[in-house]
Amino acid sequence: MTDLKRRVWEKSGELSTFEKEIVRFLFSNSKLCSHLSLAKLATKLYVSESSIFRLCKKIGLSGYSELRFELSDLAHERKINTIDIATEVENAIQEVLNYCSTLDLEKVFLDIEHANTIYLYSTGWSQELIARYLLHELFMIGKKVVMLPSAIEELKMVSKRATEGDMLFIVSYSGDNVQIRDEISKIQLINNKIITVSFTTLRPAKLVSLVDYSFFFRTLKLKKFWVEGDATIDSFSPAYTFIDLLIAKYYQWEQSKGELDNVDYDKE
Repeated sequence: MTDLKRRVWEKSGELSTFEKEIVRFLFSNSKLCSHLSLAKLATKLYVSESSIFRLCKKIGLSGYSELRFELSDLAHERKINTIDIATEVENAIQEVLNYCSTLDLEKVFLDIEHANTIYLYSTGWSQELIARYLLHELFMIGKKVVMLPSAIEELKMVSKRATEGDMLFIVSYSGDNVQIRDEISKIQLINNKIITVSFTTLRPAKLVSLVDYSFFFRTLKLKKFWVEGDATIDSFSPAYTFIDLLIAKYYQWEQSKGELDNVDYDKE
């Protein structure tokens, strides 16, 4: 953490909402602001020069010149972090490509093709975003998709609604939710015509043992540069990459199958 971020973090309780807005702009545009004069920055922010100078003093800086120096350091740190993140993303994409190359998708593609309805169930906000992305991609290849609310009662209704060959995709971070596992077990007993698919992180998950197909994704750990310490957030970008590959491979499979069906075997 740069000195500037530490200073702001330590004084955050003393900053007004107005001053916090200035800080957010400075952090988001550190490279640009490090090259601006006090007058030009004040004009850009629609504030007085004295407001910026008072903010400098409040966070323990000698003046605007020191603020520009600290912003230059922050821009440099950000550049290094961006390179590191880019490397992590590149590695994650390569992992997804390698993982997809090991999968035999013929059977699941046949089930997707024959399914009248595909149900999607997720267990949290980030997982719901992934499920909605999958919904869009499945819709684009002509499938009827139903997005279930993230309530266990909705999952219970699947066994009553679904017909033979329908599919249920479950997007779960850990795959270890007891209620979901219990409901999947019941669904398999009550209506064993439903084909179940789990989509979980790369960790041992008890849900995997209950479903017909299981796919995995990992998350990227991104550091929160504005928080003291080593706080991180999870990025689910590998999951979206996997979905893109899965649908692309399905489309390719469907096209190649169609070409084989149209072959005239009476001709040499």
